[in-house]
Amino acid sequence: MKKINVPFIPQSLSSEFNSSDVWFIYQSKNFIKVIKPQKYTDLYNGQAHQEYEKRYREHIKGHPEKVSFVKSSLFNATDTLTPSKILMYQDYTYYFKLSPDQIEKCLFSITINGKNNLEKGVQGFMLSYKHWYEKKDQKETNQFTDCAQNNIEVIIPFKIKPQYYIPEVKKRIFYHGSKERFKSLNKFSYVTPYKEDAIKFAIPWSSEELLTYDSRMLELGRPPKRLLFKENVNIEDSKVYLYSVKGIETINSGTNTDKIFPWNRITLKEASEENKSLKLEKKIMSWKKEINYINI
Repeated sequence: MKKINVPFIPQSLSSEFNSSDVWFIYQSKNFIKVIKPQKYTDLYNGQAHQEYEKRYREHIKGHPEKVSFVKSSLFNATDTLTPSKILMYQDYTYYFKLSPDQIEKCLFSITINGKNNLEKGVQGFMLSYKHWYEKKDQKETNQFTDCAQNNIEVIIPFKIKPQYYIPEVKKRIFYHGSKERFKSLNKFSYVTPYKEDAIKFAIPWSSEELLTYDSRMLELGRPPKRLLFKENVNIEDSKVYLYSVKGIETINSGTNTDKIFPWNRITLKEASEENKSLKLEKKIMSWKKEINYINI
């Protein structure tokens, strides 16, 4: 299982795809190497869980009566676990895939515009996704907004080993870019979980100097993937120092437009090389050679 620092960006699947293209996602307050069904007696309000899950047993026969099911979202088809919500989640997020044989043993609960259906196995999975793909109201639900609650949930009666995980917030690494070399980073300094963003934020540019806007990245509160400047804009090339910050508490911070995004954060205490909470990750001799940049 590999640790990652930021969420995957879910790929939109067409009506025809392979099961290997699909990611499932599971969240937990704890670090776990194996995701597995738990006894109802070990769950908070387990009796209510057991009563609710009786409907699953009508489709999944032979599952132990005293054992619950694993519930996971189909990451390519969900509005409940967007990248922004995953970053806001304080605890652990896990990613895994399922083989066709495993999918055949699962139950799929699809919710579209408030209506819920249960489908079983590979055929049920394909029907669920087809229904999602054809019927989801695209104007009402956008995978990068947090207003809708459309989802395909998978009900799993067996244990799974996840392939990737995002750790709890206090164990995540954040980055800070600067044109200066220093050994301590002041309290209330801006940090981001994305290396490329930290480098771009170290460069003195403004949105007014861009030739075109990257609307999708702007919606996410991140700088454009490509800094495409106007013809009369000439920002001098320089060194940029990329620092990593670890073990320092952070909180969400607003942008210069007063919008708050979970990837824009500030530190709540000083970080330093002396206590190993600050580390120089990379000395970049030319930011123009390092990033996706162009003048028109």
